[in-house]
Amino acid sequence: MAGLDECFADGVLIRPSPQQANLVSLIRAIAAVASVEDVPVSPPVRELIDLIGPADHMLFVLLDGLGMNLVDRLPPGSFLARTFRRELLATCPSTTACALTSIATTEHANRHGVTGWFTHLPHLGITATVLPFTERFSGEPLGKRGIRVEHVLPLPTLCPRMPRRTLTVVPAPLANTAYNNYCRGGTPGFGYTSLPEAIDALVAHVRADASPSYAHLYLPEVDSMCHKLGADHPSVVPLVEGIGTELERLAEAMGNRIRIAISADHGLIDVPKSDQALLFAGDPLLELLSVPPSGDARMPVFHVRPGQHAAFEAAFDERYSDRMALVDTPQVERMQLFGPGALSPKVRDRFGDFVAFPFRAATLAYHPPNKPVGELFLAVHAGLSPQEMRVPLCVW
Repeated sequence: MAGLDECFADGVLIRPSPQQANLVSLIRAIAAVASVEDVPVSPPVRELIDLIGPADHMLFVLLDGLGMNLVDRLPPGSFLARTFRRELLATCPSTTACALTSIATTEHANRHGVTGWFTHLPHLGITATVLPFTERFSGEPLGKRGIRVEHVLPLPTLCPRMPRRTLTVVPAPLANTAYNNYCRGGTPGFGYTSLPEAIDALVAHVRADASPSYAHLYLPEVDSMCHKLGADHPSVVPLVEGIGTELERLAEAMGNRIRIAISADHGLIDVPKSDQALLFAGDPLLELLSVPPSGDARMPVFHVRPGQHAAFEAAFDERYSDRMALVDTPQVERMQLFGPGALSPKVRDRFGDFVAFPFRAATLAYHPPNKPVGELFLAVHAGLSPQEMRVPLCVW
């Protein structure tokens, strides 16, 4: 079994560190550039503030899934290659639900409490799928159970603190969801049906008023394609180039009136289906857990039944120590992998008793009854591999 320290030392995995600029550093730098008060400014944040520079109009583009392993394949003359400035680290876990919540709150997972695509909420007795804001197993909206957003997402958000006109631009199906309304905090939003439509909305937003503005654009297409086809598929780079061309159209329309910062929530790693382990109902490992694993398949979180911790650790290591390091949550907290400092008492119970960290291309997930086994992603994320953790910062 490989230990985490050994994996970090060998570069097999990347250890999150507050000394390295990451996605949280970036959103704090953007907030500071936009004159938001009381933003923590660490040395990495200061570096990014200086790199971005002052701007009356600020646009932050999150290009879901754009890891450095894709940027490195772009033609040198493409817009994203030409505007590339430096690498950043993704959040931990390196997954969209965590990253978007970090962008919304300027905080790490250890404060906002989203553990992955699935977040178990012991105080409510449910596991939530946070982005669609539904109960994991039934798909029922949490609001139908009387669960409000603040019960799941305890931190205030950034947009209402912006002393600027703000606009959040996301795909139309996401625009008026409970989660997106939370992220916007009552500020305006726009749901687009095509990227050109999104670009046109952003141009209109900047030109609508001479006063300073901020906008956030979320683009999920690269992530979706990589999940279906794999990160190494030849169709991925042309898709990224096409997105870059549209962003360049925006940049040229605005000229020096706007500063555009482009980054990603994570990269992706291809995982063969033979290395995607599934836990089915009746599996002896599930019998040792109070609920099925939460988090993500590349960083599963385990809530163990009382008195079964040693049995679970032994059973897990017997089956999966060739691909994952199982670490008890107090040790994860001491290593500050989910963010600097301790886990917030408000969300500590969400992180369970153990977390597994894959040190090769492998996954582990609970597979609900009646779900076709064929529905497996070819490329995945949430782990600490370089493919997942290395993301770009492009600045216009």
